[in-house]
Amino acid sequence: MRRRLVALLGLVLGLAAGLPTVVGAAPSAALTTVLVVSPQGPFTTLAAAVQAAREGDTVEVRGGVYRGSLTVAKTVRLEGVGWPVLDGGGQGTVVTLAAPDIVFRGFEVRGSGSEPHLDHAGITVTAPRVVVEGNRLRDVLFGIFVAQAESAVIRGNTVTSKDEYDLGRKGDGLRLWYSPRVLIEGNTVSATRDVVIWYSSDVTLRDNLVQDGRYGVHLMYCDRVTIERNRLVNNSVGIYTMYSSGTWVRENVIRGQRGPSGYALGFKDADNVEVTHNALVDNRVGVFLDGTPFTPQSYSRFEANVLAFNDVGVILQPAVHNNTFAGNAFWENVEQVGVQGGGQLERNQWQGNYWSDYTGFDANEDGRGDTPYHAERTFEHLTDREPRLRALLYSPTVQAIEFAAAAFPIVRPQPKLTDATPLVQPPDVAAFVQPTPGGERLGLVGAGLVALGLLAGGLAVWRRTSPGQEGHATMLNCLPRDTAAAVAVRGRGITKTYGETQALTDVSFEVRHGEAVALWGANGAGKTTLIKALLGLIETDGVIEVEGQPVGQAGKAVRACIGYVPQETAFYDLTVDGTLAFYGRLKKVGAARRGDLLARLGLSEHRRKPVAALSGGLKQRLALALALLANPPILLLDEPTASLDVAGRRDYLALLAELRREGKTLLFASHRLDEVETLADRVLILDEGEVMAEVTPAELRRQLTSPVTLSEWLTPALDFEVE
Repeated sequence: MRRRLVALLGLVLGLAAGLPTVVGAAPSAALTTVLVVSPQGPFTTLAAAVQAAREGDTVEVRGGVYRGSLTVAKTVRLEGVGWPVLDGGGQGTVVTLAAPDIVFRGFEVRGSGSEPHLDHAGITVTAPRVVVEGNRLRDVLFGIFVAQAESAVIRGNTVTSKDEYDLGRKGDGLRLWYSPRVLIEGNTVSATRDVVIWYSSDVTLRDNLVQDGRYGVHLMYCDRVTIERNRLVNNSVGIYTMYSSGTWVRENVIRGQRGPSGYALGFKDADNVEVTHNALVDNRVGVFLDGTPFTPQSYSRFEANVLAFNDVGVILQPAVHNNTFAGNAFWENVEQVGVQGGGQLERNQWQGNYWSDYTGFDANEDGRGDTPYHAERTFEHLTDREPRLRALLYSPTVQAIEFAAAAFPIVRPQPKLTDATPLVQPPDVAAFVQPTPGGERLGLVGAGLVALGLLAGGLAVWRRTSPGQEGHATMLNCLPRDTAAAVAVRGRGITKTYGETQALTDVSFEVRHGEAVALWGANGAGKTTLIKALLGLIETDGVIEVEGQPVGQAGKAVRACIGYVPQETAFYDLTVDGTLAFYGRLKKVGAARRGDLLARLGLSEHRRKPVAALSGGLKQRLALALALLANPPILLLDEPTASLDVAGRRDYLALLAELRREGKTLLFASHRLDEVETLADRVLILDEGEVMAEVTPAELRRQLTSPVTLSEWLTPALDFEVE
């Protein structure tokens, strides 16, 4: 009891004097102290609070702007409350953390000096096991600099550099220097120079966004580095690794690297490289290899990646060997593989990749082409020797060169590579759309009717499953709907403006589960714009919810609940079976489900036909089959029978009516009265982007048709009596 009284008396006296507040602890344990810094006190500067603190204390900083640099040389926790600002005033480094086990969290750090040779930074870490978490750094030359400090954690920070400098003059957003075992996780680094990791081993970079910089990540003399689930967008180079061993690159999205080299991934003199399940999209070059692997006993493996819409999928130096490329999807790259300086790639292995320009066949239906894939286009060989020739890429010159090579095989070059067992369908890896911070969306694979999944879908990198398994996708399935909630789709105050054109104005409506609602209006009334808004393809004002989830915040969960059939369908050059199998893989749907849909929609006898050979009605059936693959509860259709003849429209409407009886919720745009009367419970009439009325199909007919009186006049000779 006496000890408790002494502790209580100390607490009261400390509060009265404005001294550090002591939170009670056992007499034998070190006391834990919270020191409060605010413009009103008890401490008004961080330096004074840190000076007064003991090892293990917490300094809680509340609101306000605190000017000048800060050096912390004892083990304390610094916690910002309400985003207090530490402003260096343009002089030197703002915060230096120079004691082990410091925690620095919740601050805005700004105003460092601008001398690169002095490494002026927002935060510099020089001691082991420091945690820098949840801070905002802006107007700093270097962002967070970890210098000879092992086991640091850099998590959840937002970093930008000085706006007035060009990219080469800015400092690095994150820099590690002789700092092993560091975790860099969940940070956003924008418009800085590089993320640099030099002379630092056993480092993990996970779930970061690096955008609008020079080198997204630059490794040099670093062993055993894991880089996973990061997004690197619109940098000059994505990830470049030099003189390192043990680099594992997994499940990253690297898009829009368009600098002078523009490599999504580059490796120079690197050993033991594993690159799996990445999406490398819309870069100058997907993968660049120089002297990799470097030593004879090491390896370099690229497996299950998507390389799509790059100028060149892979570029290798002629002497590069011992690389394995297996199970990758090379999709519509301008040049799939190039050899810098010309030559062949004889000592690398190319096994079972999908090539979008493969023209072979699969007679035994084992999923592998019966003839090898050869990279042997004549013009590609010329551009490998002289890259500036790519300026002629889409000119008649290229066609003339390729025609000459085909007509006179003597001028045809030897293949750069041969894949003896190419896949005839893409493997179980696909990159969906990654929304960028600016709201852009980039489709990677698919077109037309699966624009929902591929143009608005968020990122998903699929893992390979064993044969016969359905597998588990990382993309969200449709959330189980609350059966107590009656509303499937709700819109409130939806407004969309294009320049001075008001496409939608304060549109509000609800669609209940199991209901069919038609959108009616003339061309330009806003029907298609509203559908795009429901899919999340365009940004609007107002609120849109699907199955209780907001479209803007829960896009993947929302879109998993919707099957979309557009007015005009577009397909790739595959068979009906191949098309369903391709999209079935993306949605993790097995052969049994695909077979049921083929039978139900009357496509079984057409399954081996190329899609291009189908009639318009059969293409619409295929579009509906793809929309139903994952069995979504809601169908969204834009003029579903616009391109069909009378018989085809009748059959298609019967299919939709059957789906509605089974409990599907239908929302469809139409300008056909018979279609509305067959399917709809209610009709929303749109005019110039506004909902003018909500009516039943019968009321719509009365509005659209005038009363007709039929009279028949009989001559006296035709008069007769009825008994």
